Amino acid sequence: MADEHPYTIVVAIGEPEHWAPLVALAEPLAQAREWRVLPLYVGRTPEPPTWLEMMPRDETVVAQPVVVAATDVGTAIVRYTREVEADLLMVLWSGELSRGRYLLGKTLDPILQYGAYDVAVLRLGSVKPKAFAESVPKTTRVLVPTGGGPNATMAVDMALDMCPKARVTALRVAGRTLNPTGISAQWEALRTTIAELPEQTRIRPHVELANSVTEGILREADQDYDFVMIGATRESLVDRLLFGNLPQRLSDQIEQPLLIVRKRDPFAQHALRQARWRLLQALPQLTMQERISTYQAVRRNARTDPDFYVMMILATAIAALGLLLDSSAVIIGAMIIAPLMSALLGLSLGVVQGDFWLVRLSLRTLVLGIVLALGVSVLVALIVPQRQTTAEMWSRSSPTLLDLAVALASGGAAAYASCRKDVASALAGVAIAVALLPPLATVGLGLVGASREVALGAGLLFLTNLVAIVSAAGLFFFLMGFHPESDQESRERTFRGGLWGTLTLLVAVTAVLATLTVNALQQSRFERAVTTALEQELVYLGEEVTMQDWRTVTRHADGISIEVELQSTADLDPAEAKRMEEALEANLGEPVDLAVIITRVQRMEASWAAD
Repeated sequence: MADEHPYTIVVAIGEPEHWAPLVALAEPLAQAREWRVLPLYVGRTPEPPTWLEMMPRDETVVAQPVVVAATDVGTAIVRYTREVEADLLMVLWSGELSRGRYLLGKTLDPILQYGAYDVAVLRLGSVKPKAFAESVPKTTRVLVPTGGGPNATMAVDMALDMCPKARVTALRVAGRTLNPTGISAQWEALRTTIAELPEQTRIRPHVELANSVTEGILREADQDYDFVMIGATRESLVDRLLFGNLPQRLSDQIEQPLLIVRKRDPFAQHALRQARWRLLQALPQLTMQERISTYQAVRRNARTDPDFYVMMILATAIAALGLLLDSSAVIIGAMIIAPLMSALLGLSLGVVQGDFWLVRLSLRTLVLGIVLALGVSVLVALIVPQRQTTAEMWSRSSPTLLDLAVALASGGAAAYASCRKDVASALAGVAIAVALLPPLATVGLGLVGASREVALGAGLLFLTNLVAIVSAAGLFFFLMGFHPESDQESRERTFRGGLWGTLTLLVAVTAVLATLTVNALQQSRFERAVTTALEQELVYLGEEVTMQDWRTVTRHADGISIEVELQSTADLDPAEAKRMEEALEANLGEPVDLAVIITRVQRMEASWAAD
């Protein structure tokens, strides 16, 4: 019995050839479930085209076509579908593959991302629209791959209604390496899925052993099926970047007509999907010519030439001298002219595109730059007699998670600026923000100056900047339209190796920095607690006693030993020293062995000289 408010199917018709195949699927589905079908045409004018009014239809099921005038087809379809509170949207997809930001194309993706409804996307392939429409009532064999998710279950259910004479094969692909127990588990999972569906006698369960899901589906599809339906998959980002979405891969290889269905998301997941999509749309998508121009510029700048060597030598010398002079202005000058950023951008773009040649070129430039910078900084340290570790050097020896955050933001900004000519001038500011060369120069100076601690910390800061820039720049390159080509196995290997290598280094660096940051925070709290306790106790001693310094002598199992240096005009009572020790123990929460060093001072009044 029909509901008072029956479910609604919106069929988006863009061309005359869209009508027959979409309506052929929508009509039996509407009849089986007592739904209604609303054809929708989006054009530049509100006047319907002549062919739309002449299309045959069952008026009891298919309503009069609705015409909406709009320039943005995808947005108009979403808006109308919301207005009528549609439950299912059916569209035709050309099958043209898309990569990067888009899954099924610029027009269809907003429909998939914004819509709070079920979606069915039809790809005909080489089959003529009229021939497909005529074959739907006669269809006897339908293949529906299922992994047990809600999309696949919905696909099986829809196939039963769309093709009332068909026997539906519910396919589950299992790995070849599974043992008999694992295979039995796959069969049981498949039977559990089927048990929730009506007309189980028309469903044939089948488990196919294969090396991959795509291989298993393609092998079974070769068994003379009329039609293939598949639920939209939620694949990992890595697999999507490398090979595209699973429906995309099947569309490129499968011969039969293909219907991709996706069940509406729960509210929270839908809101998250919309937020993610809006974030992606905030970034401009580069045209093909812009991507080519950016690639050429990045590749050109990533090369080593006489200019590169000269600028690296001069920039390193300036940075090293600025560090020894403790001059921020001089160091900033070195940051601006240092050419290392170009090599990192080349490395990230090479990984994103799976371009092994560009990756190798950029790595060569980067390694040569690092060796040259270390060599020049060591030479400066040997020539300049000053070996003191300055504040500028110390400031680059203790990296934290904040430095990682700065480097990540700088990497994204560098990639964005390299893609947009109107903001390319910002690269100088990015170079200053991330400070690639000063840490390298600090490593060389620290090694010669016998400050191994400073050299190690500066080396970690440089590695942090390097890994973060490559990671963030690669992400921004991808979001702006760059992607690996999936038709070449070598590019896939380069992308996968570069991606996992970068992520591994990023995780490792993050873990180290997190540890250092926690230790730094603990040390800061410790120093603040000691200083506060000592200053509070000195108040009781009057103005005659002042604290010069304190330091931690040793830490041991029984507590901590601290020395404090005081200046006093009189002797300190041992009881006062004991009270200071007790105050420290109360603040620190552990036993303290306090040693007080007193320097006697004599207070003189100016009036004495007058006498």
